[in-house]
Amino acid sequence: MNGARWVQNDLLTPNRDADLRVFVVWFRMYPGDAKSRWPRELLRDRRVVQRWDEPRNAGRWFFDHLSSLRPSRGGDGVFPQRVDALWDSYLLFDRDAAWTNMPTGVMSWGYTVLRTRGKLLEDFRFAVSGRATPSGRD
Repeated sequence: MNGARWVQNDLLTPNRDADLRVFVVWFRMYPGDAKSRWPRELLRDRRVVQRWDEPRNAGRWFFDHLSSLRPSRGGDGVFPQRVDALWDSYLLFDRDAAWTNMPTGVMSWGYTVLRTRGKLLEDFRFAVSGRATPSGRD
């Protein structure tokens, strides 16, 4: 939850005019996690869409395919250990990303959000500056 709080306070709030979309997928990873306790209020920005994914389908798919995404500005290189789903992570896509069998336009990714927040902030600023191109190169 601290990662979501950081995204709200340090990325979204200071960049209220940035043309972007944020998709957040929550699911149960710890025994106390539950949809009834899902902290929707942490991300209160109008550009955020949040979903609960009880079977962890999104997290499992990204965990299984992360090495195939080829981020244009680099990836973290640290994978979650002893889990079956990518969680507490970010994936940053350029505005022309396409979602087919394998998503295109991945700029960067990181695990955990807080551990990699410097990279996320750097790449986020690059993306919202208007310098990001569909190929991810400036």
